[in-house]
Amino acid sequence: MKIVRNISRFFVGLVFLFSGFVKAVDPWGTAIKFNDYFYAMGLEFLVPWAFVLGVIMIAAEFIIGFSLITCTQVKLASWGALIFMIIFTPITLWLALENPVSDCGCFGDAVKLTNWQTFYKNIIILIPTILIFVQRNKFNSKFSNLMQWNIAGVGAIIVGFIMWYSYVHLPIIDFLPFKEGTYLPEQMSVPEGAPKDEYAQMITLKDTTTNQQIVIDVNKYSSDSTYWGKGTKYKYISISEPKLVKRGYIPPIHDFNIFDSQNNNYIDTALNYKSYVFLFTSPKIEKASNKNIEKVNAIYQYAIKNNYLFYALTASLQKDIDAFIIQNKILFPFYMCDEVTLKSMVRSNPGLMLLKNGTVIKKWSYFDFPDIVEIEQLTIKK
Repeated sequence: MKIVRNISRFFVGLVFLFSGFVKAVDPWGTAIKFNDYFYAMGLEFLVPWAFVLGVIMIAAEFIIGFSLITCTQVKLASWGALIFMIIFTPITLWLALENPVSDCGCFGDAVKLTNWQTFYKNIIILIPTILIFVQRNKFNSKFSNLMQWNIAGVGAIIVGFIMWYSYVHLPIIDFLPFKEGTYLPEQMSVPEGAPKDEYAQMITLKDTTTNQQIVIDVNKYSSDSTYWGKGTKYKYISISEPKLVKRGYIPPIHDFNIFDSQNNNYIDTALNYKSYVFLFTSPKIEKASNKNIEKVNAIYQYAIKNNYLFYALTASLQKDIDAFIIQNKILFPFYMCDEVTLKSMVRSNPGLMLLKNGTVIKKWSYFDFPDIVEIEQLTIKK
């Protein structure tokens, strides 16, 4: 039984540690997923607390996993693991049945699971978690109680540092489709032979001999002349709107457009430009920091001078854009882009991205906006 206990401890510990780590490298991503949950559950009043709640959950997951693996404070860790599973297993069942959110985000953006896969995963994890909880008094640590608290504290410091660094300087590991080195057009294309969306459409017919109505699939209707051929006893009544029954392939990057006020789309220009393209990103400009914004003005002027392209992208209303421009003496115009896409581009509000020939060269958070010397080092012609 001791072997089973320790295997269970390591297994559950690794799952919690991994789950906490991949969220810790992208705390804003976890907050975004929390927002999705809150809107789906009708808990919009919790949206302002999404980031704080996300940080608490990430820290708890990581410390629980760290404690289980190091066999320190196992009693408390077993309680924490069980509470997590008791809360999230029913939630993932609801997600699987209702599908209000397509991806639970249990492993951040590192591993994508369907809602049913997530539920089955939780059932598998729940079994050893219960075993650990039942056997929690039989785990013996070789460390003193004080040392166990110190070790757990080390875990808290580690996860705290990861979250702080990723918040200030962008994720330590970027799991998003806009990561540096990515050729964006490839991430936006649909491979040949990829599954397409499948739709169901129903036709209502009336049997003129019995006055009863029947509902059949449009494919069955079109392939069987019994329903529409000469002398048929069926009379057409109505046809339903097409209903999506199976989602086809969705490219990692979609809904990526750059619209001006006249609805002209510059996305092809930006992605096919042979030289450098700067993308200033802000999902919500009214919530954007103005820290180092003077550097962005300088970069814009540098770009114009050197025949580079510069697009400032946001999903905000024009009144909010105008207020930001006036308040910060902005020199550049703004273009419209999808808010979800902007959040995936740079985990910072605002952020900056440098492209060349459709490939992501570099990304910056507003804490790290570069000066002209750094930009020259990146863009100087070899």
